[in-house]
Amino acid sequence: MKQYEIPYSRSALPVKLPEERVDFIGTLPETAGCAALKQELKEKLERPTAGPALKDLLRPEQHIVILVEDQTRHTPVKEILPILCGYLAEHGCLLEQIEVLVAPGSHRILTEQELLEKLGSFAMTNLKISQHDYRDEKILVELPKVRIGSMQIPVAVNRIAVEADLLIGTGNIIPHPNAGYSGGAKILCPGCCGKETVSAIHTAAALMGYLPLGMEENACRSALEKVAGEAGLDFIINVVLDAENSVAGVVTGDFIQAHRAGTRMAKAAFGVPIPAPVDILISCSYPYDADYWQCEKAMISGYFAVKKGGIMILAAPCLEGLAHNHDDLLDWLALDSEEAARRIRRIWENGGSGDLVAAAIALGAVMVREKAEIFLCTTGLSREEADRMGCRYFSDLQEAVDAALAERPEGRVGILPRGGDCLPYEIGSVSTG
Repeated sequence: MKQYEIPYSRSALPVKLPEERVDFIGTLPETAGCAALKQELKEKLERPTAGPALKDLLRPEQHIVILVEDQTRHTPVKEILPILCGYLAEHGCLLEQIEVLVAPGSHRILTEQELLEKLGSFAMTNLKISQHDYRDEKILVELPKVRIGSMQIPVAVNRIAVEADLLIGTGNIIPHPNAGYSGGAKILCPGCCGKETVSAIHTAAALMGYLPLGMEENACRSALEKVAGEAGLDFIINVVLDAENSVAGVVTGDFIQAHRAGTRMAKAAFGVPIPAPVDILISCSYPYDADYWQCEKAMISGYFAVKKGGIMILAAPCLEGLAHNHDDLLDWLALDSEEAARRIRRIWENGGSGDLVAAAIALGAVMVREKAEIFLCTTGLSREEADRMGCRYFSDLQEAVDAALAERPEGRVGILPRGGDCLPYEIGSVSTG
């Protein structure tokens, strides 16, 4: 038996496994980071990945709005904002013209301390800061609907973003369960959209019938880019981070073309080659440990690394419990995939009541659960919650591993230390999920 260290929030849990049965430990590849973010970003503002230089989009007395993510993401916003604002100042903009809009989608708004940690003292001292709340209809502007297949997507976006003279989106690009990759237009949609739009986007994702992790083009991505086009997203600044959360690459400019260049970087940074799916997979939610809503990402990654009929051990702290703003998530998690899809379609077509965002998130987990048995090792959820989710509850990781080994005495084992953001693919296949 060999001891392995399994990431769990800010610590690691020791677990003993028979070394001869461990087929892979899916660590992220080493990447060469940017030597100096300030220099790299200034160059990319002057010579973007796609589209005109940022200075060519500037006009006198513009109201410039910068969209930023919430605390569940890892873009170095507090480093980017002073560099970006310095560039804008060099080209005649005043700090009074600049507003930061935190775009959390359906997540909760940030506390004052979280704002400081995310945005940094420069922004908090010098810039106007606003936060989007997707439940507040008074702050929204309705725009023309967009069509994805047979679906018409209603478009309601935060007024601050819509009425901006120049709208800049920031973010980072990693594999994403619904959109294929994060980044690009996603900071606007669902980042600062209303509840109806967020629900429609997630409905489009839920009804695809497959998990698009690592796919550049998919129905969900197409929908959110059409919404961003209607809202007028002018320019993006996206980073690709390495395993240490240092910046490995920067893309800027057109929110579609620059994003696609960034996804190629992200494939290289987050792709994890595996010899074959295993009977027993330990998938760690790190670095997305805030709540189950975020921890579920490790289930989606694990889907591509576990055999049908296997066991996935999800090591997920769920530090803030199940989810914020989505009280019926457990009800959706209790359904099978066919029933969940039927209810989602019925609510969407008939205008019934139901949280379609929670439904879409739940359906991804249900699809994983129908492929493999889920052993949920967590200190943030109760046994009763795990039971309703269709998971087997464990508070101790070694107990979960021992139980899995007992059920699969000849089973091959794999570990995804960063299940929260990795992209597993079989060696010799195309790494697109």
